[in-house]
Amino acid sequence: MLKSKGYPVKGYYLNLHFAHQLGMPVYNKLCEKRFLIGEWLFSHLLFGENPKNQDYLNHFDSYMEIVCQSIDRPREFLTDVKTKMVPEFLQWAVEAGNWGQYDVIGFSSTFNQNVASVTLAKLIKEKHPSVKIMFGGSNFESEMGLEYFRVFPWIDFVVPGEAEGVLVPLIESLENGGKPPKGVVYRKGGEIVFEDNHEMLNDFSENAVPDYDDFFEQLQQIDPHSPLLENPIILYETARGCWWGEKHHCTFCGLNANTMEFRSKPIEQVQADVAYLAQRYDSFRFRFVDNILELKYIEGIFGEMARNNFDLQFFIEVKSNLTKQQIKSLAHGGANVIQPGIESFSLNQLMAMDKGVRPLQNILCMKWAMYYGIEVNWNILIGFPGETNEDYRNQIDLIRLLFHLPPPECVGDLYLERFSPYFSRPEEYGVTIKAPGEAYSYVYDSPDIDLFKIAYDFEFTSENEIDPELRSELLHTAQEWKERHQSDDIPYLIFTKSMNFVTIYDDRTAGNTVKKRLEGPSAWTLLFCNESAKSMDQIKEHIRELGVEEESAAEKAVQQLEDMGILYGEKGKYLTLALPHNANL
Repeated sequence: MLKSKGYPVKGYYLNLHFAHQLGMPVYNKLCEKRFLIGEWLFSHLLFGENPKNQDYLNHFDSYMEIVCQSIDRPREFLTDVKTKMVPEFLQWAVEAGNWGQYDVIGFSSTFNQNVASVTLAKLIKEKHPSVKIMFGGSNFESEMGLEYFRVFPWIDFVVPGEAEGVLVPLIESLENGGKPPKGVVYRKGGEIVFEDNHEMLNDFSENAVPDYDDFFEQLQQIDPHSPLLENPIILYETARGCWWGEKHHCTFCGLNANTMEFRSKPIEQVQADVAYLAQRYDSFRFRFVDNILELKYIEGIFGEMARNNFDLQFFIEVKSNLTKQQIKSLAHGGANVIQPGIESFSLNQLMAMDKGVRPLQNILCMKWAMYYGIEVNWNILIGFPGETNEDYRNQIDLIRLLFHLPPPECVGDLYLERFSPYFSRPEEYGVTIKAPGEAYSYVYDSPDIDLFKIAYDFEFTSENEIDPELRSELLHTAQEWKERHQSDDIPYLIFTKSMNFVTIYDDRTAGNTVKKRLEGPSAWTLLFCNESAKSMDQIKEHIRELGVEEESAAEKAVQQLEDMGILYGEKGKYLTLALPHNANL
């Protein structure tokens, strides 16, 4: 943005240096671990002398064993990284950057980048006190940014929201000595000053195409043979906010904070930007970083990609209530990985989440994504207020019918996130917020910091009392599902269609492959409910059109298919679970 306005700007990706020093496999695994371990590893210079910070490894002992096993390193390795490697790296970063040449140095802090960024900013400010230090990013949204600004006096400015409307005016105010614009936290006469900026970015036309030149230049210098240089994954934002969240904010979701209003780029701009980025960085792989896909892109972007037979590939986040035709358009247009936010196969839990989808729609999404070769990334979430033993029982039973579909990456407990309805209106859901997330006091070990104001996740209780055996059974069933798909015995459920009959091939249960031939109403029902869910009345009408007048024929066919676990029924709608063998649908 600043470059497009004529300001000289240089981007530094110091994480690349640290990742290669630590080793990319170890670095990547640590980035995915819980309990703020990335923050703790960088916390020694600011908080390392404090008792709880020093007790971090002991307090999280059992989890640290898992971490160490995953990276194939002893616990002492983590201690050495924290107390030796990181301080040396930060000192190198201070000396290597020639930071005094800049008027302003900005840090964008997201996920586990916060303590590293704040510490480096402190070291830079100590060496170059005239340089202005600015912070933004999701770790600094709302009151989190205000509290960090209060606690860390070496930070001169914080942008606790969208920066497009304030960044250029802020730089202009520094040039001419004027007052910083609304939407910027700063100090005046020893007092903290902040006036909220309620304007959000709505016109994307002035947004410059993302500039990754500095990233690839620095990566090339660090490791000329890095696999990240070969057909790299290009990050691209097409939209802000969430069109579903505007109407129904999912109860557990803390994304978007105060910027839920959905705004998207014009189709022509997305097409032009993607073409430019693909050419400039010699890549056909993209990751759209939006929270949810703009529906008009299905035809406008991906349909156009398909019509031109382009070979680009995309990761996208979608809502799972897609039709077969929409999934086909996405697949043929290059969407090879989707994250549909499935979360659960319990109808009650999905309703409690206010997801706006049902298990049936989740199944349809997974079925046709698998058919068209799209990888599906999803998890099962548990621990929701109001969930019951019956919810667990129903979900376990249904999951066993879905072993032929892509398994979840994991089963995980709900995180209570800042900005979610559970956080903002806990009393409505029977939630009691107890404390900031457990790790915060062991990382940010200082009495000067209000942990409630900086935490993004929180410890909570609800009135749930789930049978531990049911919870264990769900975890075991999901793990079995994953292991089957990682084995040589990948489960399947397919059907072949002939002129007068359908044959089912069912290998969902290990060691019990079933072949079953269906004719008449059962075969017709299976085919009729293949592409989308149908009501009983629709099934009855379809069977009558094929010449069977018997009133009970439809009910008998549906019952037979349900008993076989081939047809799934929900609220009067029925969907065939088996995938067609025919590759031309």
